[in-house]
Amino acid sequence: MRLMHTYVILLVLFQLTGCFNDSVYRKEKDSPVFQPREYYRKHISFSETGVFSTSSLGDEMKKEITENALVKHAIVIKQNKKYIVAIKIKAYHRKDGEAISKYYQKYWEDKWKIPVEVTFTPSDYRKAQKLVKTKKRA
Repeated sequence: MRLMHTYVILLVLFQLTGCFNDSVYRKEKDSPVFQPREYYRKHISFSETGVFSTSSLGDEMKKEITENALVKHAIVIKQNKKYIVAIKIKAYHRKDGEAISKYYQKYWEDKWKIPVEVTFTPSDYRKAQKLVKTKKRA
Protein backbone atom coordinates (compact mmCIF):
# COMPACT_ATOMS: atom_id res chain seq x y z
CA MET A 1 0.00 0.00 0.00
CA ARG A 2 2.84 2.33 0.84
CA LEU A 3 4.39 1.74 -2.60
CA MET A 4 1.08 2.63 -4.25
CA HIS A 5 0.95 5.95 -2.37
CA THR A 6 4.50 6.72 -3.51
CA TYR A 7 3.59 6.15 -7.17
CA VAL A 8 0.49 8.33 -6.88
CA ILE A 9 2.47 11.14 -5.23
CA LEU A 10 5.15 10.91 -7.95
CA LEU A 11 2.49 11.05 -10.64
CA VAL A 12 0.89 14.12 -9.10
CA LEU A 13 4.28 15.84 -8.67
CA PHE A 14 5.17 15.02 -12.26
CA GLN A 15 2.02 16.70 -13.51
CA LEU A 16 2.31 19.68 -11.16
CA THR A 17 5.89 20.49 -12.15
CA GLY A 18 4.86 21.51 -15.63
CA CYS A 19 4.97 18.40 -17.72
CA PHE A 20 1.74 19.22 -19.47
CA ASN A 21 1.86 20.03 -23.17
CA ASP A 22 1.42 23.80 -22.99
CA SER A 23 2.60 24.67 -19.49
CA VAL A 24 6.37 25.08 -19.93
CA TYR A 25 7.02 25.24 -23.66
CA ARG A 26 4.67 27.97 -24.81
CA LYS A 27 5.11 28.98 -28.42
CA GLU A 28 4.38 32.26 -30.11
CA LYS A 29 2.33 32.18 -33.29
CA ASP A 30 5.24 33.36 -35.45
CA SER A 31 7.98 31.27 -33.79
CA PRO A 32 9.85 28.81 -36.04
CA VAL A 33 9.07 25.12 -35.89
CA PHE A 34 11.98 23.04 -34.63
CA GLN A 35 12.58 19.35 -35.02
CA PRO A 36 14.03 17.41 -32.05
CA ARG A 37 17.58 18.55 -31.16
CA GLU A 38 17.38 21.50 -33.48
CA TYR A 39 17.10 24.32 -30.93
CA TYR A 40 20.20 26.19 -32.09
CA ARG A 41 19.52 26.06 -35.82
CA LYS A 42 20.92 28.99 -37.76
CA HIS A 43 18.06 30.85 -39.45
CA ILE A 44 19.97 33.42 -41.46
CA SER A 45 23.55 33.23 -42.59
CA PHE A 46 26.06 35.95 -41.84
CA SER A 47 26.73 36.41 -45.53
CA GLU A 48 23.09 37.34 -46.16
CA THR A 49 23.37 40.19 -43.69
CA GLY A 50 26.72 41.38 -45.05
CA VAL A 51 28.74 40.35 -41.98
CA PHE A 52 31.41 37.69 -42.40
CA SER A 53 33.19 35.69 -39.77
CA THR A 54 36.00 33.34 -40.74
CA SER A 55 33.77 30.31 -40.76
CA SER A 56 30.92 31.95 -42.64
CA LEU A 57 33.26 33.32 -45.31
CA GLY A 58 34.82 29.87 -45.69
CA ASP A 59 31.37 28.32 -45.95
CA GLU A 60 30.42 30.86 -48.59
CA MET A 61 33.56 30.06 -50.60
CA LYS A 62 32.94 26.34 -50.33
CA LYS A 63 29.32 26.73 -51.39
CA GLU A 64 30.20 28.87 -54.40
CA ILE A 65 32.95 26.62 -55.71
CA THR A 66 31.07 23.34 -55.22
CA GLU A 67 28.20 24.72 -57.32
CA ASN A 68 30.56 24.43 -60.28
CA ALA A 69 29.74 21.29 -62.29
CA LEU A 70 33.38 20.15 -62.48
CA VAL A 71 34.22 20.48 -58.77
CA LYS A 72 33.54 17.42 -56.65
CA HIS A 73 34.66 18.56 -53.16
CA ALA A 74 36.30 21.59 -51.59
CA ILE A 75 38.15 22.33 -48.35
CA VAL A 76 38.66 25.90 -47.10
CA ILE A 77 41.43 26.65 -44.60
CA LYS A 78 42.45 30.01 -43.17
CA GLN A 79 46.15 30.38 -42.44
CA ASN A 80 47.90 33.65 -41.57
CA LYS A 81 45.11 35.94 -42.87
CA LYS A 82 45.05 34.00 -46.16
CA TYR A 83 42.42 31.57 -47.36
CA ILE A 84 43.56 28.35 -48.99
CA VAL A 85 40.92 26.49 -50.97
CA ALA A 86 41.78 22.93 -52.01
CA ILE A 87 39.41 21.55 -54.62
CA LYS A 88 38.90 18.05 -55.93
CA ILE A 89 38.05 18.05 -59.63
CA LYS A 90 35.71 15.39 -61.04
CA ALA A 91 37.22 12.53 -63.01
CA TYR A 92 38.55 13.27 -66.49
CA HIS A 93 38.40 17.04 -65.98
CA ARG A 94 41.72 17.68 -64.27
CA LYS A 95 42.97 19.74 -67.22
CA ASP A 96 40.22 22.29 -66.45
CA GLY A 97 41.38 22.62 -62.84
CA GLU A 98 43.85 25.39 -63.51
CA ALA A 99 41.28 27.56 -65.28
CA ILE A 100 38.74 27.03 -62.49
CA SER A 101 41.28 27.82 -59.76
CA LYS A 102 42.46 31.01 -61.49
CA TYR A 103 38.89 32.17 -62.08
CA TYR A 104 37.78 31.72 -58.45
CA GLN A 105 41.01 33.14 -57.05
CA LYS A 106 40.60 36.36 -59.04
CA TYR A 107 36.86 36.49 -58.38
CA TRP A 108 37.22 36.19 -54.58
CA GLU A 109 40.17 38.57 -54.36
CA ASP A 110 38.17 41.20 -56.24
CA LYS A 111 34.95 40.52 -54.32
CA TRP A 112 36.24 40.39 -50.73
CA LYS A 113 39.69 42.03 -51.01
CA ILE A 114 41.41 39.14 -49.24
CA PRO A 115 44.34 36.95 -50.35
CA VAL A 116 43.11 33.59 -51.64
CA GLU A 117 45.02 30.62 -52.99
CA VAL A 118 43.10 27.92 -54.88
CA THR A 119 44.86 24.59 -55.44
CA PHE A 120 43.55 21.71 -57.49
CA THR A 121 46.23 19.02 -57.41
CA PRO A 122 45.28 15.77 -55.65
CA SER A 123 48.31 15.91 -53.36
CA ASP A 124 47.33 19.40 -52.11
CA TYR A 125 43.77 18.20 -51.51
CA ARG A 126 45.02 15.23 -49.46
CA LYS A 127 47.30 17.54 -47.42
CA ALA A 128 44.33 19.81 -46.69
CA GLN A 129 42.25 16.79 -45.63
CA LYS A 130 44.96 15.66 -43.21
CA LEU A 131 45.33 19.18 -41.84
CA VAL A 132 41.58 19.46 -41.20
CA LYS A 133 41.46 16.04 -39.52
CA THR A 134 44.38 16.81 -37.19
CA LYS A 135 43.01 20.25 -36.28
CA LYS A 136 39.61 18.80 -35.34
CA ARG A 137 41.19 16.27 -33.02
CA ALA A 138 43.33 18.81 -31.20
